[in-house]
Amino acid sequence: MIKGLSLVWKYFKKSTDKKLATCLICQKEYRTSGNTSNLRDHLKRMHPNMENENDRCSSGSSSILSSMRSIDSHFKRGAEYDPTSSRKKEIDKALARLIGVDLQPFSIVNHEGFRSYTKILDPRYVLPSKTTLKNVHIQNMYEQCRSKLRDLLSAVEYLAITTDCWTSAATESYITVTCQFIDPDFSMRTAVLSTMPLLEATNHNADNIAKSLHDIFINYDILDKVTYIVTDNASNITKACEILKKKNLPCLAHTLNLVVQNSLLQDKDNIHLAPLLQKCKTIVTFFKKSSNATELFKKAQNTETPLKLIQEVATRWNSSYMMIKRILETIDAISSVLMANRKAPEPFTEEEMVTLKQVEKILSLFYTLTVRCSGNGLTISLIIPLVNGLYRNLCEMETKIDNVTALRLCKSLKEGVVERLFPYEKRTATKISTLLDPRFKKKAFISILNANSAAMLLESEMNCIAPSVSERPIENISQPGGDPLFQFLEDARNEEVTSRKVDNIITKRQYLERPNLIQSANILDFWKTSKDDFIPMKTVALKYFCIPATSTESERTFSKCGVVSSERRNRLKPKNVDKIVFLNKNHWLS
Repeated sequence: MIKGLSLVWKYFKKSTDKKLATCLICQKEYRTSGNTSNLRDHLKRMHPNMENENDRCSSGSSSILSSMRSIDSHFKRGAEYDPTSSRKKEIDKALARLIGVDLQPFSIVNHEGFRSYTKILDPRYVLPSKTTLKNVHIQNMYEQCRSKLRDLLSAVEYLAITTDCWTSAATESYITVTCQFIDPDFSMRTAVLSTMPLLEATNHNADNIAKSLHDIFINYDILDKVTYIVTDNASNITKACEILKKKNLPCLAHTLNLVVQNSLLQDKDNIHLAPLLQKCKTIVTFFKKSSNATELFKKAQNTETPLKLIQEVATRWNSSYMMIKRILETIDAISSVLMANRKAPEPFTEEEMVTLKQVEKILSLFYTLTVRCSGNGLTISLIIPLVNGLYRNLCEMETKIDNVTALRLCKSLKEGVVERLFPYEKRTATKISTLLDPRFKKKAFISILNANSAAMLLESEMNCIAPSVSERPIENISQPGGDPLFQFLEDARNEEVTSRKVDNIITKRQYLERPNLIQSANILDFWKTSKDDFIPMKTVALKYFCIPATSTESERTFSKCGVVSSERRNRLKPKNVDKIVFLNKNHWLS
């Protein structure tokens, strides 16, 4: 140690310009400002053991030399990876991917346990600072993934959008936009485009939402490729679609939830259902609030993995069904605890149990359908057959129900299905996509009139896609007053256009007359391997199959955003929220 040199420099390394000092323990950078006060303060706060050792070392030169050898040996300063080495770049990239995929905070590079773990794995690797990780490595990975996504989107002709607004833990308003498309290899892809504040943060009206969406579409150069925007039933978001002149499709999952909620909460004719549901909630609340009752409930189940009761939450889909189902699964344990406690709510009567069992069976249909339609990459070709199947099951169930309350619920749900879900069969997108699904075709429709209408719409779409047809209408091809010597050429062109229209009719007929594929068949594989004669129809299929049945992809992103922008990380800037969520949801691009 050089005489007069502060012992603090055992733990810090000066930069080349001598204006910065880097801690050899945690890589934190500080300005030296001509003294070591802030460096010593860092040791006291972050590494108190080292600071104590520093004081002890002032007693003798032999102790100083011994400590220096120990530090040199521990950190292996001469063996660190060069910043430009491929190995360091590889690890830096893996670290950035860890942050995105696992939603880890940037500050993880300062956590003592993580630093020790990294040092054991590879002593030569020096973790970057939090700032470098955020502004360099995460930024580079974000730009690379974004560039790959733009390249993918430039190669597709059609895509669909899902979007919704939400509020973070820091009470900031965000809009999340996802897209679904079919890539050139006929694989369904889903990606997050953006998670950013609205242009006017406090304004949730349709104009502001439309402007925010427009900017995102322009940024990715996809404005003309968007076929449909799938959203919930909120008026501001549907109005925004009108402003953008983009077709809107109501989310099937949201609409299903509205059908159930209206029948459970707003059917005043079903006078016994609301009190029964309230009794279920009261009993669940009793167990939730009493630790003693909860312990007795666990013991009464007599199993190593006791179940917990589930409370109904109005904003959570299928929560009424989940509450009733769990009550029925644990009814013996519930009854034993309630009967043993004089302050507990009254147990369920035998008649109430019969009602709950039949209500649970009815609601299970909607639960199954919600789970089915909320799957990743689900296309709208399934909406009509799913609604058809739901309605048929309700009709069949109605004939077997002997409980008045359950029967009234079943009838109310049937009415809701007719009112809110049957209209999907009259929408152009759902009709054409169902017809073009080789598993369903016309057989999935409730009404044969709607099936025939879908066939006519399909033929019209095929004619518009054929190049010779889209150039100009048939009636404008002949030019009055033209040279009569070349009239035969005009006649030939008319015949060609007419012939292609006939070809499309024949192609459509051949497709519809083929046997339907089995339910497990991959519809994209079918169109990928179809003959060239099906090209106009294949193009129409790509246009509509990219449209998702629900907007749940946006809501799944909200869950991720809630982890990223939590109360513990509420100071995270919106641009960094966007980057982390983008990397997390689009990690298949990296």
